Amino acid sequence: MLISITLALLAGLLLSACGAEAIITVTPIPPPTVAPTATALGAMPATPLPVPTAAGMAGTPAMQTTTTTLVPSATPRTGAIVATAGNATAAAALTSATLSPIVAGATVAGATAAFPATVVPTPAPVVPVSAAATVAAVAAAPARTAIAAAPASAPTNAAPPTSPVAAPTAAPTRTSGQSGQTAQTGQLRATKTGPLEPHTLPGGVVSIPPGWTISVYAKDLGGVRFMGVRPSDGTLFAADAGGRLLALTDGGDGSGPQTRIFATGLNRPTSVAFYNDWVYVGETNAITRFRAPNNALTPVGSREVVVPDLPGGGNHWTRTVAFGADGRLYVSIGSTCNVCEEQDSRRAAIMVYDPDGKNGRLFATGLRNAVGLAFEPGSGQLWATVNGRDGIGDDTPPDDLRTVNDGTFYGWPYCYAGKTPNPEYRNVAAEKCKDVPPNARSLQAHSAALGLTFGDALAAPQIYRDSIYIAYHGSWNRTLKTGYKVVRIPFVDGKAGQAEDFAVGWLPGGADNPGRVWGRPVGVTVGRDGALYVSDDSTGTIYRLAASGG
Repeated sequence: MLISITLALLAGLLLSACGAEAIITVTPIPPPTVAPTATALGAMPATPLPVPTAAGMAGTPAMQTTTTTLVPSATPRTGAIVATAGNATAAAALTSATLSPIVAGATVAGATAAFPATVVPTPAPVVPVSAAATVAAVAAAPARTAIAAAPASAPTNAAPPTSPVAAPTAAPTRTSGQSGQTAQTGQLRATKTGPLEPHTLPGGVVSIPPGWTISVYAKDLGGVRFMGVRPSDGTLFAADAGGRLLALTDGGDGSGPQTRIFATGLNRPTSVAFYNDWVYVGETNAITRFRAPNNALTPVGSREVVVPDLPGGGNHWTRTVAFGADGRLYVSIGSTCNVCEEQDSRRAAIMVYDPDGKNGRLFATGLRNAVGLAFEPGSGQLWATVNGRDGIGDDTPPDDLRTVNDGTFYGWPYCYAGKTPNPEYRNVAAEKCKDVPPNARSLQAHSAALGLTFGDALAAPQIYRDSIYIAYHGSWNRTLKTGYKVVRIPFVDGKAGQAEDFAVGWLPGGADNPGRVWGRPVGVTVGRDGALYVSDDSTGTIYRLAASGG
């Protein structure tokens, strides 16, 4: 204990000598049985994931999530450094123009701006400090500035709101630098969200980050696919592939949502979007809309077809609709096949239309099956999840998370994951794919990455708001199953980091011995209440995940 306190105070004095204020809380912990090896944080991999094998990545050892980010060093900024060595963790908040590698047991060198150390006890976060792990400050620190520490995990016992219709207590705002990975050269900053915690639900156990709750929000919804929140009133709409569009509203008595049938007789609807007083539906053969002024829960007038005669049939039957900030309607249409040259140019592509369905044209091509569509808050950049091909291995090729730009060809069927040639087109791939951009992030092969949403509106700590959430529907022909979960991708300054498990358990067991699947996530969306909603078409369920104290 005496050694821990002495080292903690020494760390504060060293940080002060560099021009930073230290806030250190000391908690005694048992010394490690084996002294950890000092490891430079700057040399850590972007995310400690297991090496892909034939067994795949259906499970994550110890269910521990770690987010790694790059902090650009071109301009001064503040932040929090967390370095882990063995079972001891040392942390220091610091300000610098260039962050030096943090090494367990390192010392301060070259400090130029000295002033009296400030050691302030604080109740949280608690940072264990042991003799095996101390913090080294950086040299040549700039003038003394305030420290912005990374947010701590939220407590687990706060009562969440009961409906997506409920107004949030405060509108979350996006900020940069809390999580994710940038493409710029800089130093690493790691933040840990903690090991996932199990929660028992009807049918099985789902594990989620500490400080979150999960519950069944609505059930018996049929083949519920993608959802959408009407901006004008927060009503949650959900497409049931059995032919219905559903509207879920707060009953007002604490008993959960009331499910209303907004429209029936639809042809395999899978997505919903909103524009002015209109509710748009992506059916397998057309895009239709219903007028619903004044937040109506039943359509006014009849169903109107705005984009008729979409190409049907083939392997991929879903049609995703989304409106951009430009007020135009975007529609994704998957390929007919695994790998082939399509006869209809609208297949394996994203189309764009005026809201009334006129002036339709190709927006982007070469996208085998871009199911999830979402526009980045602020920039309006279109992002998509793209399902990779089958037949060339359990771990090849990856599913893609990528940005999608007007007039760009993305490689299918000639290549995948950028310019990697498909064996069927090896002789022409080099020429066909010479201008194909790389993806933003490779995802586990055969995960069937579907629903996609940004977390900026979550009522949750900043690390979760600076994230992308993707529903993995799960593999259908992989030797060992993978997917069947929701992942979080740290997202900062337009860059996507490594995927980490956010909600897992619908595929129980380990990567080498998966159990019986009892759920298949499809859609993810953020409700008016700041909770994350996840649809499951195999059980007709919508789950609600909420952070306490967000």
